[in-house]
Amino acid sequence: MVYILFNPSANNGKGSQGLDAVIADAGKRCPNGSPELVDVTRQDAAALLLGLRQDDEAIVCGGDGTLHYLVNGLDGAVPAAPVYVWRMGTGNDFLRDVLDGKDAQMVRLNEYVKNLPSCEVNGQRRRFLNNASLGLDGQVCELGEQEKARLGRPVNYIRLTLRLLFRDFHPFSATVTVDGESRSYERVWVASAFNGRFVGGGQKLAPDQDRLSDKLCCVVLHSMGRVGALFKLPKALAGKHTGIPQCDVRFGRDIAVTVDAPASLNLDGEPLGRVSGYRAVK
Repeated sequence: MVYILFNPSANNGKGSQGLDAVIADAGKRCPNGSPELVDVTRQDAAALLLGLRQDDEAIVCGGDGTLHYLVNGLDGAVPAAPVYVWRMGTGNDFLRDVLDGKDAQMVRLNEYVKNLPSCEVNGQRRRFLNNASLGLDGQVCELGEQEKARLGRPVNYIRLTLRLLFRDFHPFSATVTVDGESRSYERVWVASAFNGRFVGGGQKLAPDQDRLSDKLCCVVLHSMGRVGALFKLPKALAGKHTGIPQCDVRFGRDIAVTVDAPASLNLDGEPLGRVSGYRAVK
């Protein structure tokens, strides 16, 4: 049997659109009937996946938010059946990373949910697939969710980023410890832990990270005022860190961040609010 898991809230509320192509593709492998559609907002998708047999298949239709929900439900368990991700999200940072420019519509997920990192914050522990992002991107996501709830429509994230860059974002001081080595930073814009290379819908802030390795990549953008950030952030977000002394990149299995003033944190685009720090472990 082939199961198609979809999230109607994905892709800015268009998650049900485009299912015809998925159904047609899955139907070729369902000689005895049609594939079964599963709305992940109405059913425990992780339990369904873990209950499948080896000769079943599942296709997950959605973006990073849908995958974040699934990997936290799986919590390190790997389904016996093949599980595929069909490109149908907004940012698609996971698919950008694993497809690496290949023109493919879907990719098998199973190997990528093994040994996922966890983030500990405010006494709670959650898995993440792509990144734990503290600072500017975290606040962009936080404001974006607030505006979507208030306006009831998709928001312009570029506009929000510029608003924060020129006015509303306040850099903070941070102490970042990677595998026991601590460093302190002033005027921090980003202090994030990456399992994959991308954040925010295609920003390659961790270009040398390998999600199948046993380490995370810690990226800290610091010691910049607004004018410096205006000129150097775009270069860093494009993955061109060479020649930017204000960008510190380290690799390790245990990353702990503490800040002097509450800063916005998100996991794979899910806002967790203002926090005083976090710990990411792989």
